[in-house]
Amino acid sequence: MRLEPVAFRVDGDLVQGDLYRPEGESRPPVVIMGHGFGAERRFRLPAFAERLCAAGLAVLLFDYRGFGDSEGTPRGLVDPWRHLADFAAAVRYAQGLKGVDGARAVLWGTSFSGGHALVTAARLPGIAAVVAQVPHVDGLASAFRYPLRLLPGATWLALRDLAAAALGREPVRVPIVGRTGVRCLAAPDCYEGYLRLIPPGPVWQETVPARILLAILAYRPVRVVRRIQAPVLIIAAEQDSLIPLTATRKTAARIARYQLEILPVGHFDLYEGPWFERSIALQIAFLRQHLGLAG
Repeated sequence: MRLEPVAFRVDGDLVQGDLYRPEGESRPPVVIMGHGFGAERRFRLPAFAERLCAAGLAVLLFDYRGFGDSEGTPRGLVDPWRHLADFAAAVRYAQGLKGVDGARAVLWGTSFSGGHALVTAARLPGIAAVVAQVPHVDGLASAFRYPLRLLPGATWLALRDLAAAALGREPVRVPIVGRTGVRCLAAPDCYEGYLRLIPPGPVWQETVPARILLAILAYRPVRVVRRIQAPVLIIAAEQDSLIPLTATRKTAARIARYQLEILPVGHFDLYEGPWFERSIALQIAFLRQHLGLAG
């Protein structure tokens, strides 16, 4: 495996990434990989990229604008539509790389970016396959999982942040996770589960502009997945505290060519240990089947 730093521009901002190239493969398929809610590419995703690369795929792993070492302001802005623009730009960049087969482009997402992978596949032609791990499929359905006692404070902070943005002021921020108070991911397993993803290293973006607490309601990939022509693997968590399994089943049933795997785990259990091994094995088998990779 060879690891190369890469970069491309989106609306003038430089987006940073890593390109994993498998040794001995002249024109491998290329996987475009982005992380979930408020996360950086270094948060456990290299483990997935390395295993996919070992299976014979190139992988472009990138940070959204405003995260990690990518440019973009405000920092930490979780905006599904801006993320989708970054994903589309990453696809165009990856398909134009020398030494990869751009006609076999794979979209890969987990949690929030699982939704991005689905929406991008619905929007862009020429996608060969999609892997969506515990994907965000319906912001409205997920909103019913948010603690009722936190809703008034969350709404107030989101409205204040929207007003600040309209006036050109600094964002009003909320934590991504926390033990108490208004935070973005508020299910009981989110605090410990999210922190397990973060490796030692630079300070990470712990807070994000609060507007996402309202904007996420309108982000509903379930509404567009009928347009996906590529085969799709969805790996769902039976005990998911953030994404209702009923919503995931409904989304999968609207996709013409789908494989739905439901594992007896929680939302954060697929990033390490035996359930990581199970998830990545399912992904490799799926991609081998649909991309013509050697076993």
